[in-house]
Amino acid sequence: MYRVIKIHKGEMTSFIDLLNLDTGTQDKVFDDSSMVDIGYDDFEFMREGGVYDCKIELFGDFDRIKTEKSVEVTIIDPDVVIGKTEYFKVLIGSDIYYILKADAKGFELKRKMYYHFTRKDLMQVDDII
Repeated sequence: MYRVIKIHKGEMTSFIDLLNLDTGTQDKVFDDSSMVDIGYDDFEFMREGGVYDCKIELFGDFDRIKTEKSVEVTIIDPDVVIGKTEYFKVLIGSDIYYILKADAKGFELKRKMYYHFTRKDLMQVDDII
């Protein structure tokens, strides 16, 4: 579960500061749910101080070796489907994130891998994708 610390509203997108109530980790996540095609719900219902069940996607690329910009991820579930998209459920330390399976194209899949991400996206809040 995550508590919303702060919502920074933009014209089309928002940045949301979240606190993981289980691990104490703070994440700044990108929310572009209001830009998704009509027919999908967005995350406008979220409020500062509210507590929500959130799924966070990492955007980036796998690295073959450890670099100063990559982190070690542990794949804990290689077959997660959210909406119609396939993901890896991964751990970074004690925190759970999701990575597109397509990002591993051309890589030998191992339990522990290196990943360089450039941003974190809010992809699901409670039961809303």
